[in-house]
Amino acid sequence: MFEQDILNKANSYMETFHYDDVSGHDIAHVNRVTKLAEYIASNEQKGHLLTIQLASILHDTIDEKIAKPKEAKARLINFFAELNLSQTLQESILHIIENMSYKNGANNNTKLSIEGQIVRDADRLDAMGAIGIARTFQFAGHFGEPMWVENQDHNIMQETNQNYNDWPPSAIKHFFEKLLKLKTLMHTKTAKNLAQQRHDYMQDFVQTFFKEWYFKY
Repeated sequence: MFEQDILNKANSYMETFHYDDVSGHDIAHVNRVTKLAEYIASNEQKGHLLTIQLASILHDTIDEKIAKPKEAKARLINFFAELNLSQTLQESILHIIENMSYKNGANNNTKLSIEGQIVRDADRLDAMGAIGIARTFQFAGHFGEPMWVENQDHNIMQETNQNYNDWPPSAIKHFFEKLLKLKTLMHTKTAKNLAQQRHDYMQDFVQTFFKEWYFKY
């Protein structure tokens, strides 16, 4: 099977899986991650492109946040068989998508191939910046979490020893427990450069959010 046919089938599989998603893990998210990964690979001149593309396209199809992992993995393996992918390629893709998620930092030290590093960078970049902000509030709303719970004050950005795990769930909490940490977790130089601007934008947003939430006159 030609590579473009494989990619077309993978896209169809992905679109069927994500077609009604409203959690922020939708088709548009996957398309952005794929474009970012392709850009990083091109800029870095590293990695096997088909592995990067397939891992990007399929990266959320076994994500426990939106799927039952064991059942989803079995379906994905069956799909790989339909594509006649080599065992090596299947194993490479599965290792990437099973180990790229943040999972409260648990996967940060997992060793990934250069292809895995590129796809992880791309996925994390889409959790940052303006898109990352929008996705965070979309995700929180989908799972019934508030924007913010008033358990801290507006000087929070200057605090260095906050125990964020003790805070009630909220969209803003997610910035502190994950999103504002992503800048330092990028693998590639290309992603590090992109992450800086997105990080600064998020930080400005959170500071402005607290100024407006705790408005004083």
